[in-house]
Amino acid sequence: MKVFLDIDDLEDVGELERYIRQTTVILIFLSRGYFASRNCLREAHAAQQLAKPLCLVLEMDEAKGGAPLAAMQAECPDELRPYVFGGKRAPIHWHRVADLQLLT
Repeated sequence: MKVFLDIDDLEDVGELERYIRQTTVILIFLSRGYFASRNCLREAHAAQQLAKPLCLVLEMDEAKGGAPLAAMQAECPDELRPYVFGGKRAPIHWHRVADLQLLT
């Protein structure tokens, strides 16, 4: 499995939509401000237009931008909400466990 991480692997932000087209599954790491980011919105809109499957990961630590799911849903633009939060997909809760972080 090849994993693309935009913050590390995106060489040209102008090519963001091309990277989304080449991606099989989109993982969205939900934290406060995600839906306020222009490039994050570009990713989400491109994924929606291409009907890419989503995997949602919800940051749980408020000190790291975490928020309750309802708050993230409220931040999501209306036109994206059914795609991102619709269906039976439940977000994976991201818990920061110090002992596990030391191993990775």
